[in-house]
Amino acid sequence: MYIDFNQIARLGKLIALLGFFLPWVTVSCSNTEILSATGWQLMTGDPQPAGPLEGIANQRQQAEDSEPAVIVIAAFAVILIGLVTSFFTRAQTAAITMLVTSVLGIGVSYYGVENMRTELRRQINETQNENGFDRGDNPFFSADQQRELSDAVSSSITVEEQEGYKVTHGGLLLAGLFSLLTLFRRRAQSADTPPAATP
Repeated sequence: MYIDFNQIARLGKLIALLGFFLPWVTVSCSNTEILSATGWQLMTGDPQPAGPLEGIANQRQQAEDSEPAVIVIAAFAVILIGLVTSFFTRAQTAAITMLVTSVLGIGVSYYGVENMRTELRRQINETQNENGFDRGDNPFFSADQQRELSDAVSSSITVEEQEGYKVTHGGLLLAGLFSLLTLFRRRAQSADTPPAATP
């Protein structure tokens, strides 16, 4: 029975894309969830307040919308390009394309979440500095104590990957694995093919 590994790799790519429509990340402060977003909501700049912030967000519209996560958009585009291209190329080229875009998709999406963590902490620190936390003008705390307090507040904010993120990475791993199997099979077939006899 012949199994088309590229078809399974394409299925993995499709699963990875579907993962963007499931919860991707949650943002928590001291173990209290304050924000959640699917991959699609990150791409459209529409994360949803959760927990204690949910009611506040429903009562008033925010003046500024969140900006789309360009890195998450890039990850989605890379995966989609790999899937679409695989339908219009020969088996070996399709396998190479899916393998490369799977690795890139994992790397870019991982970087996107890590960048989100870094940016969130940077914004918190900037806000605290604007409010006088780290400028030394607070009469109740010394400059060193203010810095420690600022670090403590920043470290209490956590960004956690959710099932959508894991589904996306699982699909990409599946696609990469079966793309490799296609390439190994092609190599084995080439090695087993006897050279043409010369007249």
